[in-house]
Amino acid sequence: MGSLVDKFPHSSNKSLPYQGNTKILLVNSDYESAMTLKEGLEEYGFKVHCFTNIFAAFQEIEKSKRVTHDMVLCDIQTSGTEYLVPVKQIRELSNAVKIFLMSSCEIGDILLRNAMIAGINEIIKKPISVLNLNIILQDYIDGIKNPLDSALRL
Repeated sequence: MGSLVDKFPHSSNKSLPYQGNTKILLVNSDYESAMTLKEGLEEYGFKVHCFTNIFAAFQEIEKSKRVTHDMVLCDIQTSGTEYLVPVKQIRELSNAVKIFLMSSCEIGDILLRNAMIAGINEIIKKPISVLNLNIILQDYIDGIKNPLDSALRL
């Protein structure tokens, strides 16, 4: 089984247009994986704020009654549905925020349908490199209409 993200080369100026202003709320219960992913995304110019679970992230959002991030990226460890309630509440506060789930677990049809009903924009299968994750996120920044478009480019 691979790591959360592939090792990525360090280089300067990986930033693409608009990313310097793109704020990501990263939810990941594994601190080491979260910091690796955060570092990789920051190298592409994203501003990343981390939480250890979706409930803590939602409590922070609920305090201000608005979503201040452009994207929410949740790394889920199980194929359970406990994250769908706060995701739906985040979606109700903002139709503009892009919400992604990342999982190495098999996603069944029922879970997929419930995730889409809750307002998930895309489910990302792990392991994934930071480069490929960046491509998917960039497609949403660029305003793609069909989430499968980003998968076809990988």
